[in-house]
This record gives sequence, C-alpha cells and structure tokens, in this order.
Amino acid sequence: MIDRKFKILAINPCKGKHYTEENSMLFCAKDKALVPTLEAYHNECLKLGCGLEHLESVELLISRVKTFQKDECRTPDTDTDCEIDRCIGGNV
Repeated sequence: MIDRKFKILAINPCKGKHYTEENSMLFCAKDKALVPTLEAYHNECLKLGCGLEHLESVELLISRVKTFQKDECRTPDTDTDCEIDRCIGGNV
C-alpha cells in the first residue's frame, strides 16, 4: 500500500484508468508544503524530458493550488491515533 493516510478512488476520465491507495497517493490542496513539492516535481519532469504539455499541466496545477491556498492553507499533520497507526505503524 502506497498511501496509508487516505482511502483513494480516482479515475482518469481520459484513459479510464482507476487508482487507489495501492498505486497512488493523495495530497490536499490546503497543504502548505504542496506548492514547493509540485515545483520540485516540475523541475524533475523537466530534467527527465517530459513533454511540454505535461510541464504546462503541472504549471497550471501549481497556479490553481496557489489560488486555492489564498482562502485555505494549513501546516500538514498526522495527528490522530488512527492516522499514526495507519501511516507509521502500517495498521490498516
């Protein structure tokens, strides 16, 4: 299991692929650490030679997150007993 904090069910509407906590992870848009994380991801994609469309989509995502964070932003945490058991202990 990749993401122990969240139960995930995501569907790529273009390709129809399904993603869960078994093969993906979730970051909340309100997470103050997300913009620098996405910027690092963008830089790594650039180094890897990703296509311009992917780079632009990440840039637009960063912009949307920054806009969202003007109204809601918080320091990330793992703070409840349940979250600690799941995220650190692996007790899912």
